[in-house]
Amino acid sequence: HRDFLVNAYSTFKLLELIRRSLPSSKIIYSSTNKVYGDLEHLNYKESETRYEIENYEAGIPEEIRLEMSSPYGCSKGSADQYLLDFNRIHKIKTIVFRHSSMYGGNQHSTIDQGWISWFCQKALDIKNKSNTERFSISGSGKQVRDVLHVDDVVSLYFNSLNKINLLEGNAFNIGGGLENSLSILELFNFLEDELKIKMEYNVLAPRESDQLLFIANNEKISKLSGWKPKMSKEKGLKKTLEWLTNGENQ
Repeated sequence: HRDFLVNAYSTFKLLELIRRSLPSSKIIYSSTNKVYGDLEHLNYKESETRYEIENYEAGIPEEIRLEMSSPYGCSKGSADQYLLDFNRIHKIKTIVFRHSSMYGGNQHSTIDQGWISWFCQKALDIKNKSNTERFSISGSGKQVRDVLHVDDVVSLYFNSLNKINLLEGNAFNIGGGLENSLSILELFNFLEDELKIKMEYNVLAPRESDQLLFIANNEKISKLSGWKPKMSKEKGLKKTLEWLTNGENQ
Protein backbone atom coordinates (compact mmCIF):
# COMPACT_ATOMS: atom_id res chain seq x y z
CA HIS A 1 0.00 0.00 0.00
CA ARG A 2 2.78 2.42 0.94
CA ASP A 3 4.76 1.48 -2.19
CA PHE A 4 1.73 2.35 -4.34
CA LEU A 5 1.00 5.64 -2.58
CA VAL A 6 4.59 6.90 -2.63
CA ASN A 7 5.86 5.61 -5.97
CA ALA A 8 2.82 5.38 -8.25
CA TYR A 9 0.02 7.62 -6.93
CA SER A 10 2.25 10.50 -5.80
CA THR A 11 4.16 10.49 -9.08
CA PHE A 12 0.91 10.68 -11.03
CA LYS A 13 -0.37 13.53 -8.85
CA LEU A 14 2.90 15.41 -9.36
CA LEU A 15 2.70 14.95 -13.13
CA GLU A 16 -0.88 16.21 -13.18
CA LEU A 17 0.14 19.29 -11.20
CA ILE A 18 3.00 19.94 -13.60
CA ARG A 19 0.72 19.45 -16.62
CA ARG A 20 -1.73 22.04 -15.32
CA SER A 21 0.59 24.60 -13.80
CA LEU A 22 4.25 24.06 -14.78
CA PRO A 23 4.26 22.46 -18.25
CA SER A 24 7.77 23.68 -19.07
CA SER A 25 9.27 21.65 -16.20
CA LYS A 26 12.07 19.15 -16.81
CA ILE A 27 11.77 15.82 -14.97
CA ILE A 28 14.35 13.07 -14.60
CA TYR A 29 12.91 10.02 -12.86
CA SER A 30 14.90 7.41 -10.98
CA SER A 31 13.25 4.13 -11.91
CA THR A 32 14.66 0.64 -11.39
CA ASN A 33 15.77 -2.51 -13.18
CA LYS A 34 12.95 -4.25 -11.27
CA VAL A 35 10.54 -3.16 -14.01
CA TYR A 36 11.90 -6.17 -15.94
CA GLY A 37 10.87 -8.64 -13.24
CA ASP A 38 13.17 -11.50 -12.30
CA LEU A 39 14.24 -12.16 -15.93
CA GLU A 40 13.60 -15.85 -15.45
CA HIS A 41 12.74 -16.30 -19.15
CA LEU A 42 16.40 -15.75 -20.15
CA ASN A 43 19.05 -18.50 -20.41
CA TYR A 44 21.61 -18.57 -17.61
CA LYS A 45 25.06 -20.05 -17.20
CA GLU A 46 26.77 -20.51 -13.86
CA SER A 47 30.50 -20.13 -13.20
CA GLU A 48 32.48 -20.48 -9.98
CA THR A 49 31.67 -16.96 -8.76
CA ARG A 50 28.76 -15.61 -10.85
CA TYR A 51 25.78 -16.12 -13.10
CA GLU A 52 25.87 -15.09 -16.76
CA ILE A 53 23.10 -14.64 -19.33
CA GLU A 54 23.54 -16.13 -22.76
CA ASN A 55 23.32 -13.65 -25.67
CA TYR A 56 23.33 -10.62 -23.35
CA GLU A 57 27.01 -10.48 -22.45
CA ALA A 58 27.10 -6.69 -23.01
CA GLY A 59 24.15 -6.17 -20.68
CA ILE A 60 20.38 -5.90 -20.73
CA PRO A 61 18.95 -3.45 -23.32
CA GLU A 62 15.77 -1.42 -22.99
CA GLU A 63 14.02 -3.71 -25.50
CA ILE A 64 13.71 -6.52 -22.94
CA ARG A 65 10.02 -6.89 -22.11
CA LEU A 66 8.61 -5.21 -19.04
CA GLU A 67 7.48 -7.77 -16.48
CA MET A 68 7.02 -5.96 -13.20
CA SER A 69 6.93 -8.04 -10.05
CA SER A 70 6.87 -7.27 -6.33
CA PRO A 71 5.04 -4.27 -4.84
CA TYR A 72 8.16 -2.17 -5.32
CA GLY A 73 8.66 -3.16 -8.96
CA CYS A 74 4.98 -2.67 -9.84
CA SER A 75 4.74 0.75 -8.20
CA LYS A 76 8.00 2.04 -9.68
CA GLY A 77 7.11 0.57 -13.07
CA SER A 78 3.72 2.29 -13.04
CA ALA A 79 5.37 5.64 -12.36
CA ASP A 80 7.98 4.88 -15.03
CA GLN A 81 5.23 4.42 -17.63
CA TYR A 82 3.30 7.52 -16.55
CA LEU A 83 6.46 9.62 -17.04
CA LEU A 84 6.86 8.34 -20.59
CA ASP A 85 3.16 8.73 -21.37
CA PHE A 86 3.01 12.31 -20.14
CA ASN A 87 5.78 13.06 -22.60
CA ARG A 88 3.92 11.36 -25.45
CA ILE A 89 0.52 12.86 -24.73
CA HIS A 90 1.21 16.16 -22.97
CA LYS A 91 4.75 16.92 -24.21
CA ILE A 92 6.15 17.23 -20.67
CA LYS A 93 9.95 16.93 -20.81
CA THR A 94 10.58 13.64 -18.98
CA ILE A 95 13.42 11.11 -18.87
CA VAL A 96 13.34 7.72 -17.12
CA PHE A 97 16.50 6.10 -15.77
CA ARG A 98 16.18 2.40 -14.90
CA HIS A 99 18.98 2.08 -12.42
CA SER A 100 21.01 -0.90 -11.36
CA SER A 101 23.05 -0.70 -8.11
CA MET A 102 24.31 2.72 -6.99
CA TYR A 103 26.81 3.09 -4.17
CA GLY A 104 29.38 5.42 -2.61
CA GLY A 105 29.97 7.82 0.25
CA ASN A 106 27.06 9.02 2.39
CA GLN A 107 25.00 5.93 1.58
CA HIS A 108 23.45 4.89 4.87
CA SER A 109 22.64 1.32 3.95
CA THR A 110 20.43 -1.24 5.66
CA ILE A 111 20.05 -5.00 5.34
CA ASP A 112 17.42 -4.37 2.63
CA GLN A 113 18.97 -1.48 0.71
CA GLY A 114 22.48 -0.55 -0.43
CA TRP A 115 24.19 -3.96 -0.58
CA ILE A 116 27.64 -2.65 -1.50
CA SER A 117 27.91 -0.35 1.51
CA TRP A 118 26.20 -2.91 3.75
CA PHE A 119 28.73 -5.65 3.02
CA CYS A 120 31.64 -3.20 3.09
CA GLN A 121 30.57 -2.24 6.61
CA LYS A 122 30.35 -5.92 7.60
CA ALA A 123 33.89 -6.41 6.29
CA LEU A 124 35.14 -3.45 8.33
CA ASP A 125 33.38 -4.86 11.40
CA ILE A 126 35.32 -8.10 10.90
CA LYS A 127 38.56 -6.15 10.39
CA ASN A 128 38.00 -4.11 13.56
CA LYS A 129 36.52 -7.04 15.52
CA SER A 130 33.65 -4.68 16.40
CA ASN A 131 30.87 -7.19 15.72
CA THR A 132 31.36 -10.91 16.29
CA GLU A 133 27.88 -11.90 15.09
CA ARG A 134 27.82 -13.51 11.64
CA PHE A 135 25.88 -11.71 8.94
CA SER A 136 23.76 -13.44 6.29
CA ILE A 137 23.37 -13.46 2.53
CA SER A 138 20.36 -14.63 0.54
CA GLY A 139 21.02 -17.20 -2.17
CA SER A 140 24.30 -18.53 -3.49
CA GLY A 141 26.12 -15.19 -3.65
CA LYS A 142 26.57 -15.54 -7.41
CA GLN A 143 23.92 -12.90 -8.12
CA VAL A 144 25.42 -10.13 -10.28
CA ARG A 145 24.82 -6.38 -10.50
CA ASP A 146 26.75 -3.67 -12.32
CA VAL A 147 27.65 -1.07 -9.73
CA LEU A 148 27.63 2.66 -10.43
CA HIS A 149 29.48 5.07 -8.17
CA VAL A 150 27.66 8.17 -6.91
CA ASP A 151 30.13 10.47 -8.70
CA ASP A 152 29.04 8.97 -12.02
CA VAL A 153 25.38 9.25 -11.02
CA VAL A 154 25.78 12.98 -10.35
CA SER A 155 27.51 13.55 -13.69
CA LEU A 156 24.73 11.57 -15.44
CA TYR A 157 21.96 13.75 -14.06
CA PHE A 158 23.63 17.09 -14.78
CA ASN A 159 24.70 15.95 -18.24
CA SER A 160 21.18 14.74 -19.03
CA LEU A 161 19.50 17.88 -17.73
CA ASN A 162 21.62 19.93 -20.11
CA LYS A 163 20.68 17.62 -23.01
CA ILE A 164 17.05 17.02 -22.16
CA ASN A 165 15.87 18.07 -25.63
CA LEU A 166 17.78 15.10 -27.05
CA LEU A 167 16.79 12.64 -24.32
CA GLU A 168 13.18 13.46 -23.41
CA GLY A 169 10.57 10.75 -23.79
CA ASN A 170 13.08 7.94 -23.42
CA ALA A 171 13.79 5.26 -20.83
CA PHE A 172 17.42 4.28 -20.32
CA ASN A 173 19.01 1.35 -18.54
CA ILE A 174 21.71 2.82 -16.32
CA GLY A 175 24.53 1.03 -14.53
CA GLY A 176 28.25 0.60 -14.30
CA GLY A 177 28.28 -1.75 -17.29
CA LEU A 178 29.96 -5.12 -17.72
CA GLU A 179 33.39 -3.87 -16.64
CA ASN A 180 31.94 -2.75 -13.30
CA SER A 181 29.82 -5.82 -12.63
CA LEU A 182 30.18 -7.74 -9.38
CA SER A 183 28.65 -10.76 -7.77
CA ILE A 184 28.35 -10.91 -3.99
CA LEU A 185 31.11 -13.53 -3.93
CA GLU A 186 33.36 -11.36 -6.09
CA LEU A 187 32.76 -8.42 -3.75
CA PHE A 188 33.74 -10.63 -0.83
CA ASN A 189 36.92 -11.72 -2.63
CA PHE A 190 37.86 -8.07 -3.15
CA LEU A 191 37.16 -7.17 0.50
CA GLU A 192 39.14 -10.15 1.77
CA ASP A 193 42.17 -9.14 -0.31
CA GLU A 194 41.87 -5.44 0.46
CA LEU A 195 41.34 -5.77 4.22
CA LYS A 196 43.22 -9.05 4.83
CA ILE A 197 40.22 -10.70 6.44
CA LYS A 198 37.95 -13.72 5.99
CA MET A 199 34.29 -13.07 5.23
CA GLU A 200 32.31 -15.61 7.26
CA TYR A 201 28.54 -15.60 6.87
CA ASN A 202 25.32 -17.60 6.95
CA VAL A 203 23.39 -18.50 3.81
CA LEU A 204 19.63 -17.99 3.62
CA ALA A 205 17.14 -18.99 0.93
CA PRO A 206 17.03 -16.77 -2.18
CA ARG A 207 14.77 -13.74 -2.02
CA GLU A 208 11.49 -13.80 -3.92
CA SER A 209 11.73 -12.12 -7.36
CA ASP A 210 15.46 -11.45 -6.95
CA GLN A 211 17.19 -11.20 -10.32
CA LEU A 212 20.09 -13.62 -10.69
CA LEU A 213 21.80 -11.02 -12.85
CA PHE A 214 21.29 -7.50 -14.05
CA ILE A 215 23.94 -5.66 -16.03
CA ALA A 216 22.75 -2.51 -17.80
CA ASN A 217 23.64 -2.05 -21.43
CA ASN A 218 24.55 1.66 -21.42
CA GLU A 219 24.80 1.96 -25.20
CA LYS A 220 21.58 3.97 -25.66
CA ILE A 221 22.40 6.69 -23.12
CA SER A 222 26.04 6.84 -24.26
CA LYS A 223 25.10 7.19 -27.91
CA LEU A 224 22.58 10.00 -27.30
CA SER A 225 24.36 11.97 -24.57
CA GLY A 226 28.02 10.90 -24.53
CA TRP A 227 27.81 9.90 -20.84
CA LYS A 228 29.80 6.87 -19.67
CA PRO A 229 30.81 5.68 -16.19
CA LYS A 230 34.32 6.80 -15.28
CA MET A 231 34.80 5.35 -11.79
CA SER A 232 36.19 1.80 -11.79
CA LYS A 233 34.67 -0.62 -9.30
CA GLU A 234 38.06 -1.08 -7.61
CA LYS A 235 38.57 2.65 -7.04
CA GLY A 236 34.93 3.14 -6.07
CA LEU A 237 35.03 0.34 -3.50
CA LYS A 238 38.20 1.76 -1.95
CA LYS A 239 36.57 5.19 -1.71
CA THR A 240 33.52 3.60 -0.09
CA LEU A 241 35.65 1.81 2.49
CA GLU A 242 37.44 5.08 3.22
CA TRP A 243 34.16 6.93 3.75
CA LEU A 244 32.77 4.19 5.98
CA THR A 245 35.97 4.31 8.02
CA ASN A 246 36.16 8.06 8.62
CA GLY A 247 33.88 9.93 6.20
CA GLU A 248 31.17 10.81 8.69
CA ASN A 249 33.81 12.39 10.93
CA GLN A 250 35.32 14.59 8.21
